[in-house]
Amino acid sequence: MTMAILTTEVRAKDDRLLVQVARDLEQQIALGRLLPGDRLPSERTLASQLGISRNTVSAAYLVLEKRGAIRRVPHRGAFVCPAGPVENPIDWGSRISRQAHLLDEPVLEMLAQSRLPNLRYRLSAGTPALSCFPLVPFRKAVNTVLANDALLAMAIAPTEGQPRLRRAIGALEEVESSHILIVAGAQEGIDLLARCLIEPGDCVIIDRPTFPGAIQALQAAGAQLVEWDTAEWSMEVLERLLIAYRPKFIFTMPTYHNPTARTMDEEQRRELLQLAARYRVPIIEDDVYSRTRLQGSAPLSLYRLDRHNVVIYLSTFSKVLAPGLRLGWIAAPPHLVKQLSLIKMRANLFTEGLQQLALAELLQSGTFEEHLIRLRATHAALQKIAVESLRQNFSADELEFSVPQGGLYIWCRWRRPVDMEAVLLRAQQQGASIAPGRAFFAGAPDENCFRICFTASSEGDLPEAIRLLAEAFHSGD
Repeated sequence: MTMAILTTEVRAKDDRLLVQVARDLEQQIALGRLLPGDRLPSERTLASQLGISRNTVSAAYLVLEKRGAIRRVPHRGAFVCPAGPVENPIDWGSRISRQAHLLDEPVLEMLAQSRLPNLRYRLSAGTPALSCFPLVPFRKAVNTVLANDALLAMAIAPTEGQPRLRRAIGALEEVESSHILIVAGAQEGIDLLARCLIEPGDCVIIDRPTFPGAIQALQAAGAQLVEWDTAEWSMEVLERLLIAYRPKFIFTMPTYHNPTARTMDEEQRRELLQLAARYRVPIIEDDVYSRTRLQGSAPLSLYRLDRHNVVIYLSTFSKVLAPGLRLGWIAAPPHLVKQLSLIKMRANLFTEGLQQLALAELLQSGTFEEHLIRLRATHAALQKIAVESLRQNFSADELEFSVPQGGLYIWCRWRRPVDMEAVLLRAQQQGASIAPGRAFFAGAPDENCFRICFTASSEGDLPEAIRLLAEAFHSGD
């Protein structure tokens, strides 16, 4: 064999080996045995392992680099590149933290139902009658602020909130303004308190059922949730829970509870405060509905009855003025207010001015109390229509519900076996939404329960909304 022929045969053999090495490495990458970021063996090491020349391995690595499968870094080696088109180089789903994945997506979808564009009848909403909003006085208050305090409204304001609004709310709650922290609605307040008070693994006692936003915030902070049944609010049961779990705090909504609209009586409230003091367990009182009473008078809040400084109070204007205002407050000891404001600074260094100052005008002028009188009358009329419509469209042996004395909701329970998912779908197809009961339970849910909001619809729409809801239930029989 001549030297020319020998050289040609060797070159052909090396080319075949080069192709084989490159193909084998690509297959390892495709099968996930070599992952993005993995370092490949050095050219010398791989050549020794395969019994081939280093030049062949080097040529195979060069081919893979040109294809974008690997990247060679001088003095460091060759590394596997991420797969995928250049226009979508990042898999954002894989970047989401484990903590973020704790959020229950179906629950969040339920909370968003009231915003779906094709829904005419939003029985899943949690909003007061917006037709009652004091638009003219509010516009006048805004104009007053712009005329007299425009620079103050547009300037940097304390994270704790505008001092004028803090004083007005302090007067409302009969506490010093240093005890008040302004928040963007009750949900932000719950989230701040969860991040401030909870260490991962801490137990928290919550109502069963309760507000889904509270479940989400507390679980995201790492809390283990222990349910306390609102059907009785038994203090004997609570004491056993306090002994067994040694909770970080109790989260409860004792007045016109969401979703059940139940109200804890004054004797129970005093017993609850005594237990909290005896076992040194704080109470977070979510009191967003007490000003929505429809008849009689609402009992004093736990915060007002507290003589041992065990209650942190939370409320909002969302359920009595408008959810779009995004203004609520926490009432707590000043040192806790300071700590909460430091946590709030991580997301929002400064608070806004115009709405807070305008709302302070409404509170201090007496307009807010006048508005509440009109709102209660409107809500009472809407509740009457809702109750009559429920009784007309459902028989007592198939649907149970109670008539609340306040709040925005009626909590219902279907007495028969039901596929609630199918009911929800049929109702939505007809343009109506309800809040399914499963969203309100931290533990095993009662799938037959659901909540309707009677204040988000007009007097003309409410009967039709409930008729369509009944149709959604009965068409599945």
